[in-house]
Formats: sequence, structure tokens, C-alpha cells
Amino acid sequence: MSLDLNMGTKPDGLRVKTLGYGGPGVGDVIIIGDYELSLLDFLVTAHYVLTNTDLEQDDPRRQFVRCVSAMNEVHGWGRNNIPPNPEAVRFESPVDPVLL
Repeated sequence: MSLDLNMGTKPDGLRVKTLGYGGPGVGDVIIIGDYELSLLDFLVTAHYVLTNTDLEQDDPRRQFVRCVSAMNEVHGWGRNNIPPNPEAVRFESPVDPVLL
């Protein structure tokens, strides 16, 4: 799966893709355009973005933190979902990450 970024990102439509996570060196990669970030570097980057500056009025980071705080573990997709792996889990949130 992939995600096209189109809410002010330049260039518009920059694509994000995850290769899954299976432990160090086993697909723990986030691809953003032509760049590959390790999952750990991506998480450290998210932490930096959330904590590096004071919050502004209507700051979208508040909504993102609500989304993450509301996450629960649910049944996962499994590898290509063929056959479904009953041991696979993923996160899901009933809260949108941003308000439009």
C-alpha cells in the first residue's frame, strides 16, 4: 500500500510507502519519494516534529496526538493477506489523524 501526500507537500502527490516491519533489517523501511528512512529514524523524526516547537492555536499536532492516543491493536493484514495470518496485528484508530 502507499499514500500520496497532497495537503501542502511539495511536490504535490509525493508518495509514501511502507515495506512492513519484521525486525531489524527485515523491511523496516519507510519510503518517501526517493528517500528511504528506517522505521526508527521515522519515529524519531515524528517525535522531533511533535516536541520541537510550542503549540499554536488550532495546531494540527493536537489532533494527531489524539489519533495516536486512541489507537488499539487489531487483527493485522498478514503478508499479502494470503492466507490471513491470525497472529498478525496492526494499529487502528477511530480518530482521524487530521481535521480538514
